[in-house]
Amino acid sequence: MEDKVKIGGVTLDYAHYPGEDYYCDGAVEDELLALVKAVSPGKFPALIRERCDWPTLYHLSPVRANIVEWIPMNGTEKVLEIGAGPGAVTGMLAAKAGAVECIDLSFKRAQINAYRNRDRSNITIHVGNFEDIEPSLPADYDYIFLIGVFEYAGSYIRAERPFHEELRRILPHLKEGGRLVMAIENRLGLKYFAGAREDHTGRYFDGIENYENSASGVRTFSRERLERIFRECGVREFSFYYPYPDYKFPSAVYSDRRLPLGSELTENIRNFDRDRLLLFDEKDAYGGIAEDGLYPVFSNSYEVVIGPALPVVYAKYSGERAPEYQIVTSFREQTEATEGPEAVRRVVIKSPLTPAAAAHVAEMARMGKKLAARYADPDGLHVVPCALRADGAAEFPYVPGRTLRSLLDEAYEAGDTAAFWALLDEFLEKAGAHDEMEIADPDMTFANILVDGGRWTAIDYEWAEERAVPARELFLRALTVYLAEDERRRERLMEGLLDRYGITGEELGRHRKLEDAFQRRVTGGTAPLAAFRAELGTKVIVPSELILEDPKLRAEAEERERAAREAAAAEALSLTSVQIYYDTGSGFREEEQFFLPERYGDEGCIRFSLDISENVRALRIDPALCPCFVLLVSASVNGQETRAFHKLMKSNGRKDPDGAVVFATDDPNLYWDLRRVRRAAGVRSGALQLSMTLQMCGMPSTMAKRLRGEE
Repeated sequence: MEDKVKIGGVTLDYAHYPGEDYYCDGAVEDELLALVKAVSPGKFPALIRERCDWPTLYHLSPVRANIVEWIPMNGTEKVLEIGAGPGAVTGMLAAKAGAVECIDLSFKRAQINAYRNRDRSNITIHVGNFEDIEPSLPADYDYIFLIGVFEYAGSYIRAERPFHEELRRILPHLKEGGRLVMAIENRLGLKYFAGAREDHTGRYFDGIENYENSASGVRTFSRERLERIFRECGVREFSFYYPYPDYKFPSAVYSDRRLPLGSELTENIRNFDRDRLLLFDEKDAYGGIAEDGLYPVFSNSYEVVIGPALPVVYAKYSGERAPEYQIVTSFREQTEATEGPEAVRRVVIKSPLTPAAAAHVAEMARMGKKLAARYADPDGLHVVPCALRADGAAEFPYVPGRTLRSLLDEAYEAGDTAAFWALLDEFLEKAGAHDEMEIADPDMTFANILVDGGRWTAIDYEWAEERAVPARELFLRALTVYLAEDERRRERLMEGLLDRYGITGEELGRHRKLEDAFQRRVTGGTAPLAAFRAELGTKVIVPSELILEDPKLRAEAEERERAAREAAAAEALSLTSVQIYYDTGSGFREEEQFFLPERYGDEGCIRFSLDISENVRALRIDPALCPCFVLLVSASVNGQETRAFHKLMKSNGRKDPDGAVVFATDDPNLYWDLRRVRRAAGVRSGALQLSMTLQMCGMPSTMAKRLRGEE
């Protein structure tokens, strides 16, 4: 074998290759090699959706490269990537740096890397064991990367303390001021407590138990243990970053200078390779952890930068979109010279992740100026200014404050409903100002408003449009997004919002459809990463499913679950039963009421007939025993269709423009004075035969779930 071979522009260096691979995934790597030979990286997302298997997702997903994309480079850097594997991040490093050298002990993986990046001319891959290659490496690298590699040091470093030894061998190869970047799982990551298996051994709680019962040489570490290793190796300058949900598929990268809010940590069940337990709700747990400042202890992964601190304090990826909308948002600290001490200024930068997204980013500056003109009132809403940079990114000054979303949540949780309504009223007033102007941001959600004292600032107008949008439309879009983010918000707030702002069922339905259309436009049909769990077939198991291995016990448990479902469905059906009251002169009494034997059908309609004697003065119909939307479709008296019941109907609900009555109470009722109905229908005396059709237009989400047997 020649010492050096070219695959496209990539150089493969076999000078230290021993002639056989000590690490191989067998047929999986053969398939990957065939794929990358036949398909260009731009088509990997479509290939992943088509094949829908774990190896293709893990090795070829562009999301993997987010772990290094956020690191600022100017295109001249010399980079070393140790343990490059099939090249999940190599292409991104080659796009950002001047020259990239890789080390990998697998001949086949090196080939996969070379073929997928064959259009690059600045990559050299050294094939062989790190111990054999390391002595020949220069000492002038700007960056050295260990992405998912440090934990394996015990497998390829022959030393009593392999993790210490690896650092001692690597660090001298950095130039002065250079940086070592390491990504590794946290053995105390919250997902492992919640029931995810240890990534490398596949055992439950292996890292939490400090690998005491594990024969594997792989080790991950807590933050405290990593810091101890660094100090024992003479490292004094390092910064911790927190890829979320982990370093393999990061959608955000936090730091000690910008820790996450609990409300941001919602993408938790993201291990796709094997089944897992679900012992508790990670989102709820993270809420308290973040509030108590303990996120660095329980972050699922760490990314450590050894060396001078980087200016980036946070990065958020919007990659699950159509290519023309894929961007990354980062917070950076820039040092500026002043007459006195140096000042640090924070900026927010939005950069395109694809060439197709450049126009989308450039449009932000133009829209920002137009929005600023609309919201020019100094006491109203402020719009953060935007400037285009020479590199095509959009730059915004950092704005202090808290999101309106977090203030609303805080007010409601504290029981301060007056503050909650005041915030919503102020949003409606400020965001809706000058809504006649041909410029608006339909995505002006509560999360995109920062409040600092009395100053309200719109910080994200990525989706602004040159059209007039009524203030109520902006308000309803923001409410739709706010309620959709959290099931509990919908459960607790829907009734009050409907009542206070006169929101109809028709309006909510229309905005849900508009939101669905907006999401389809943004994603362009891109399958979200979360969807792969169901498609890959991996399961989330609750503990009861694990312990019920005995057929008899399982049968008993299934019978209990069936009985519980039937009871829940019966309860739901009882709440959607129709109750009839007659008033014969003493008002509506329990002695003169009954429930209809009929039920609402699949289409939400119930048709029934009543024989009403001459002495009945008034009729009351309770269409359900829960909040609902009801429409009186038709009514006939003695076989003749009549509008009298529509015209003379009274209720304790609110009638919307389409004729549906919106009830925000557990005791909805419709009422008729039958003396007036008789006159309007031309019935002078005698009994009435009444036929009616009611349609249930909607019901609370929990009730709907019970009727479907999902609770």
